[in-house]
Amino acid sequence: MDGERYTVGELCTITGITRKTLFYYDRIHLLEPSARIGAQKHKIYSNADYERLRNILKYKEAGLLLTEIREILDLEDQHKKEILLKTQQRLETEIQQKQNQVQVLNQLIHSLQE
Repeated sequence: MDGERYTVGELCTITGITRKTLFYYDRIHLLEPSARIGAQKHKIYSNADYERLRNILKYKEAGLLLTEIREILDLEDQHKKEILLKTQQRLETEIQQKQNQVQVLNQLIHSLQE
């Protein structure tokens, strides 16, 4: 393994995620450590692992589901664009649904004020 190496604690500190989240990503094979060392098999992450995690977090912030993120990480740009466009459409639909819910709530609140 070349370059910088990160322990679980270091990676969590750098990225702001919890150990539980990092372990979950390992369990679902979204982000697996590059190495395990010592008798207790401590997880060690490489620079490439760190960059992969940064991409995971960026996609998560953009609203992608973990299943979509797993799919998109190793794709070429054209295929990534298709998934991102589908996600954008899903989020726009959710926004419209939430706006409709807020409108109904406003009507209910208004009806109680009379």
